[in-house]
Amino acid sequence: MSSVAVVIVSYRSEVAAVAAARSVAFEPDVVSVTIVDNSASEQRHEVFVLDDLSKHVVVVRPERNLGYAGGNNVGIREAITSGHEYVLVLNPDVDLAPGTVRSLVDELVASSAHVVSPALAETPSGQETVLRRPGFDLLVGRGVLEAPLGRRFTPTFFGAAFLAKARSFEQFGLLDEQLFLYCEEIEFVERLGRQGERNVFRVAEDVIVRHGRGGTVSPGGYDGGARSTIAYEEASRSVVVFGKKYHPIRVGLWIVARLTMAAGLITRNPQAARAVARGVRRGLGSRSTRPDRL
Repeated sequence: MSSVAVVIVSYRSEVAAVAAARSVAFEPDVVSVTIVDNSASEQRHEVFVLDDLSKHVVVVRPERNLGYAGGNNVGIREAITSGHEYVLVLNPDVDLAPGTVRSLVDELVASSAHVVSPALAETPSGQETVLRRPGFDLLVGRGVLEAPLGRRFTPTFFGAAFLAKARSFEQFGLLDEQLFLYCEEIEFVERLGRQGERNVFRVAEDVIVRHGRGGTVSPGGYDGGARSTIAYEEASRSVVVFGKKYHPIRVGLWIVARLTMAAGLITRNPQAARAVARGVRRGLGSRSTRPDRL
C-alpha cells in the first residue's frame, strides 16, 4: 500500500469538511487526514463533529486565515516531514467514492507525472456535467473548467482535488502562498514547465468525483451572479499576481478584461464591481516572491 496524506482546507465549512474527510479516511492507502481550519481565528461557535473519525482526522487551527495555498501547505509540510509518498489535496465540497484514492495512485504511478487529478462531476443546474479538461485562458486571463483545444488555453489540473508526489513539492517548492485564492494550480504547472518538466500533470478522465463548485467561498454557487465578493476580489488579485510573474506582456490585457468586467457589474452588483477593482489594485501593488521550500 502507498502512504497518502490527505489535506482539506476549511473556511466556515465544518460540516462539508468532515464529510470530505469521511469519504477518504478509511481508505487503505490513507495514513492521515488533516483539516486546516482557516476560519479558526474568527472565534466562531461551529465545531468539527468527528465522532468515529477522531482517531483518523487532525484539525489544525492557524492563528490567521492562510488562504488556499498557505492552508494546504500546512498539511503538505507535515506530510513531507512524516515521510509520506503522496499528498491528496481536497476541497471540502468534494466527495470521493470508495476506491478513488487507489485509482488516483495507480494513475499517478502509471503516468509518471507529478500531479494527477480526477474528473469533476457537477450539477450546477440540476443536470450532471462531467468536467475533464481544465485550463487557463491566456487571452483574458481567467481559468476555465472545460478548455477548448488551441494555443489560447494552457491546460492544467483541477485544484479542487489532486494527488501529488510529496517529493515534487520538495524539489520544486510548495504551493505559491502569494496567491491567497485561485490560480494556484496553473502557477504550479507554469513553474515546473519553466524548469524543464514536460510531464507535470494528468487528468484521470475515467476517475470521477463529485464537486459542489465554490461552496466555501460562494455558497450560492457561481451562476446567476451568486459569487461572493471574496471570490471576485481574490480571483482578480491572483490573475494580476500570476500575470506579473509569468506573463508581463499579457497582464495588461488581463487587467483591461477585469476592469471591463467591473464596469459591467456596476449597475447590477456594485459590491462585486468594487471587489474586482480592489483585487486588481492589490495585485498591482504586490511584490513577487518565490514559493516556499522546506
